[in-house]
Amino acid sequence: MSETVPWRCPVCRAPLAPVGRTLACSSRHSFDLAKEGYCNLLLASRTRSKHPGDDKAMLRARSGFLSAGHYRPMADAVVDLLSPHLSNDASLLDCGCGDGYYADVVQRSLQPTIRGIDIAREAVRMASRRFKQVPTASFAVASTYDMPVPDAAFDAALQVFAPVSDAEVRRALRPEGVYCAVFPGEAHLMALKEAMYERTRGHKEPKHPEGFALVRERRLTFDMALESSEDIANLLAMTPLNWRGSREGKARLRAMDSLVVGADFVLRLYRPVD
Repeated sequence: MSETVPWRCPVCRAPLAPVGRTLACSSRHSFDLAKEGYCNLLLASRTRSKHPGDDKAMLRARSGFLSAGHYRPMADAVVDLLSPHLSNDASLLDCGCGDGYYADVVQRSLQPTIRGIDIAREAVRMASRRFKQVPTASFAVASTYDMPVPDAAFDAALQVFAPVSDAEVRRALRPEGVYCAVFPGEAHLMALKEAMYERTRGHKEPKHPEGFALVRERRLTFDMALESSEDIANLLAMTPLNWRGSREGKARLRAMDSLVVGADFVLRLYRPVD
């Protein structure tokens, strides 16, 4: 594991260093490394569930959908926003990293050191497997509201549809760092909603995070031609519509073998301000 940006002990906040198959701090708090290489830095006392975050079914559906390339235009747009600000020796914090898909696209293009966190252990396991051959990347199970990373350690932070603490992202970034945030646009996945409800509402305009100034905004819309029932089922399973929508609507979608769905994203690049 690269030591460019060490993990921070979730108990005492001291830096963690490798000691055999563990990470340990100077106060002798230690955390085992999983066989995939990640570490669980989420303290049981700070979570209300034994298995917080997205479940395995949702994660596998999202991984299948992303691997099919349907959101690749958005991932490429993230690279476009970050590329003027990241050199090869830069560091990127992926907040709510999921299976590491977006970090992978960024790393292959810009080659920063990657640190990724997600509250779902299965997500972190998947991300660690994806980056198994990348020594400058490491992942930890942790909350984006209490991130086990040092202050002012990263050149960039990324979140795609993930709930995060603005203050924690601000704390983790260097003063000259950048924060790339991706939100659903008003009409995102409207075709799915129309199959589920008689009346539909678009997503609200995303709020700007506190402690940041907007540098650049891009609106990205495109149609996705889903040409298999598997792609349609995966898209449904990776969204909140999977448990909010009507049973009849979900049945109709799962019976389809093709569907055109509009994607609508708001991508923003911010800098921290005092």
